[in-house]
Amino acid sequence: MTLLSTKPSEIDLIIIGAGAAGLSLLLALDAADYAGKVMVLERQQGPQNDRIWSFWHSADPREDSLPEYIEAILTHKWQSWSLSADGNEYLMRDTLFQYCSLRSESLSALALERISARENFQIRFNYEVAEITTKGSSVIVSTQEESLVASQVADTRPPALRSQHEGLIQCFYGEEIMCEADIFEPSTVKLMQQLNHSDLGIEFIYILPFSTKHALVEFTCFSLSPVAVSVLKTRLAAALNELAAHTSYTVKRSESAALPMYLINQNRQQHKSHIIYGGIAGGAMRASTGYSFIGSQKWAKQSAYDLVKTNTLSVNVPIPAIYQMMDKLMLSVLRDDMKIGVRMFTQLFKTVPPQRFVRFMSEKASFTDFMYIIWAMPKPPFLRALYRSIRVKIKGE
Repeated sequence: MTLLSTKPSEIDLIIIGAGAAGLSLLLALDAADYAGKVMVLERQQGPQNDRIWSFWHSADPREDSLPEYIEAILTHKWQSWSLSADGNEYLMRDTLFQYCSLRSESLSALALERISARENFQIRFNYEVAEITTKGSSVIVSTQEESLVASQVADTRPPALRSQHEGLIQCFYGEEIMCEADIFEPSTVKLMQQLNHSDLGIEFIYILPFSTKHALVEFTCFSLSPVAVSVLKTRLAAALNELAAHTSYTVKRSESAALPMYLINQNRQQHKSHIIYGGIAGGAMRASTGYSFIGSQKWAKQSAYDLVKTNTLSVNVPIPAIYQMMDKLMLSVLRDDMKIGVRMFTQLFKTVPPQRFVRFMSEKASFTDFMYIIWAMPKPPFLRALYRSIRVKIKGE
């Protein structure tokens, strides 16, 4: 192994991971005209078409909006989304808030285009990070090929799933398919189709329609422990067999993941000088939903600001404490009785107005929005969970 440099100033920042968080930070630094040397290390051999990230975004320019360069590469937008359970469908529609999606390959292409004009930015593919250590005011990032020395490191790799936790695991397997016949409704995202309680936990089909013949279809479940991909594939195959029973289709690509639906411990960030965590590892994902793209944008914007203004990376948790508390309560209720999940999500769609629902999902809720969400929840189990939470906090103090 060779040492690339012993001068920490030669690399100001190493970003580990070229996913949503890592590339968003790189693009935010580019937009802020950061003059330092930045290197992104990615274990994959090149840009991947392995993810479609989705989120709600306001069309009102007065709202906190996405960066223009992100808006320009959005894959698709929808103004309605639905949930179905027990043979009933509940539809939400809004013209102000849109449900948006973005392909990972589009974000990668934009990042590569932007850094091509910058000598101080670089992405290295096929670099597997083996170890990160600190020495004085420097951080040493070791790979199989060499060791790189930097002033600071932003590690955006997803954390390993815990065997012991206070939440759930979101497991999904999806296929992007092209059908010969028109079987999809392109105006509406099926957020939770056929929502049901099963042996796996809470399960549903997620359909992201790009046209009447083209969609990403995923089988998703919220479970107490990870579910084997083979099981998810079997469940998806059964759903596709029913959905596309009278037509043939081809699979363009597939994607799968197991995401932590619990609060990520932030304490470790306080004890590693010059190293911070981003993306899911940095608390950018809503524990009760699995959405993380907007949280990663907030983290990237603040981190870029910190670097430009102070030349340091501060720990910033994108999800406000009030949402973390609400998510923890919701997950506690679900862990007590998974069957109640169908009722909980159905009540949200039946009783909460679309804009209030989206503001809660996007961390923009008002006090009144919170009251609508709380009122929609099953009261006895939530009161029990709240009581337990207060008791634990009192004992801890």
